[in-house]
Amino acid sequence: MNALRTFRNFLLMTVSVVLSGCSLLEVQLDSQTIPLTKQELNMRLMTREYSREFFSQVESAADSISAQYPETDVINQSYVLLWKIHAEEGLQQAAYQVSPTAGLIDSWVFTVQMKNFFKDGKGQTLFIGDEAKDVSQKLNDEIEQLAKSLFKGNRYKSSKEFVEKFAALHPFDNLTFSRTPAYREWLKAQGIDESEVTTTLGTMPEALSDVSDRLSLMSEQTPKLMTWKAQLIALNSNVNGEDIRGAIQSFQMSADAFQDFVKNNPEYMRDLAQQMAIELQPLLNDLDAKTQDKLTQLSAERQALDDMVARERDELVKMVERERKEIAVIVNQERELFAQDLDKISQDVVTLAIDKLIQLVKSTIVYFILFILVIFFAPLGLGYILGKKVQARKEIKTSA
Repeated sequence: MNALRTFRNFLLMTVSVVLSGCSLLEVQLDSQTIPLTKQELNMRLMTREYSREFFSQVESAADSISAQYPETDVINQSYVLLWKIHAEEGLQQAAYQVSPTAGLIDSWVFTVQMKNFFKDGKGQTLFIGDEAKDVSQKLNDEIEQLAKSLFKGNRYKSSKEFVEKFAALHPFDNLTFSRTPAYREWLKAQGIDESEVTTTLGTMPEALSDVSDRLSLMSEQTPKLMTWKAQLIALNSNVNGEDIRGAIQSFQMSADAFQDFVKNNPEYMRDLAQQMAIELQPLLNDLDAKTQDKLTQLSAERQALDDMVARERDELVKMVERERKEIAVIVNQERELFAQDLDKISQDVVTLAIDKLIQLVKSTIVYFILFILVIFFAPLGLGYILGKKVQARKEIKTSA
């Protein structure tokens, strides 16, 4: 029992020493995720900063151009709204991608396509003045400087040649700005195999930062885009507010005059009422039909606006749900990897403790054997040696 208790105390002491001693075991947790490189992080950050500058400059130029047209100029005011809507939606889709390199390349191509559209494409005579052309050229220069700071040496030159060529092959034909993804073609031009390109969300803080950027963009851009689309629908509606107000005022004046005439000519009005009941009935029927048509058309426009708002709301809810599921998947993966690491560490600790214990037992057995030898055999050996010496002395005395 004493030996068992001693062994148990020794085992507890050994485990505590192993867990507290850095020289015996180095504990390291590895999340097994692939973090983004410093270049990729800079690329994502600077591309998204450029996108906000893009939004600001396009909105400022579009508002300035809109002020140069009368509010009743439906065509040109609609063109200005279409430019703001499709330019910002297109760059938003290009810049906010999972791959930072894809975001930069697609944003660069989109900017060059817009510059070409206003400089020498179908949009060069679309607006008064050169504000659209100038802001497009300025944004093009800014993203070229951004790419030059991120791509070094030949990579920048080859990328610039590819972007200009790709934008020329896929020009914008109108203000819808239909975007053509260019990242895969860029990989081929750079001689990079798609199978060797790894797309990762990065570490947990990097993934959460990406989601935060997307939600921030949605909260800023969605209200503006919905407002512009509502303005566009109202601007192109067949219902004219000035006509409605004029008709109401005219009807009110006629009603007042008719009421005054009725009060001053009661007998004549009785005869006139009988005649008007016969003569004006077709006109009233036609007025009712036209009024119903206008109300039906206004209801249709209102329903279209409600449907658009509902679609935007559903899309926003779906996007938030997708982001939430992605975060949940990442958290579950991290939790599983953490549990695996802890299990491996516990196994390593037990293995190391057993190894140290075996070494100690072996050392104890050796020392015990030496102790037995010293206790039992040392006195015998000394007695034997002393006896021989005494015997030798006696023999010497006897012979003398």
